[in-house]
Amino acid sequence: MDIRINLATRYFYNTRKVNTGIAAVVLVLLLLLAYNIASLVANVSTERALKKDMGILQARFDESAKGITEKQYRDLLKKIAEANAVIGKKAFDWLLLLNRLEEVVPEGVALGAIDPSLKDGTLKLSGAARSFGALRSLMENLESSTHFTDVLLLNQGQLSVGEKQKGISFTVTCKVDFT
Repeated sequence: MDIRINLATRYFYNTRKVNTGIAAVVLVLLLLLAYNIASLVANVSTERALKKDMGILQARFDESAKGITEKQYRDLLKKIAEANAVIGKKAFDWLLLLNRLEEVVPEGVALGAIDPSLKDGTLKLSGAARSFGALRSLMENLESSTHFTDVLLLNQGQLSVGEKQKGISFTVTCKVDFT
């Protein structure tokens, strides 16, 4: 047997497969490069937008740090007073007032309007009574109660509904302990 082939002189790997593998790796690297470039461009534009917003906010901060004028301060105090008034109205304990009124309003008296004034601690009651005795009983009950003081009958008048139903309309004011 005569062997004439020298195995040491030739490469024994498939160059086509190696070239295909190298091309695939280069393609993947190019795709990663394109993705990184796109991310860089997006980050640069985001950075510019953030710097612009930061400049606007810094300008607003610098302007507000100068202080407020006397007129702005008065307007702010006015808004605070309005908000406190709304909060005060919502914080009013209607159940306590109605329970106290239920204790003093006798049978034969119907209250039509209850108008509390938190500023001066007064209460205005308007309504109708079947008779003068029922109205007198209401006045006496209000005066004898520890929660109501300075009871005044502002006005009274005859009230008639139809021919048979008659009564007395009235308005009473008093000072009330709202606590």
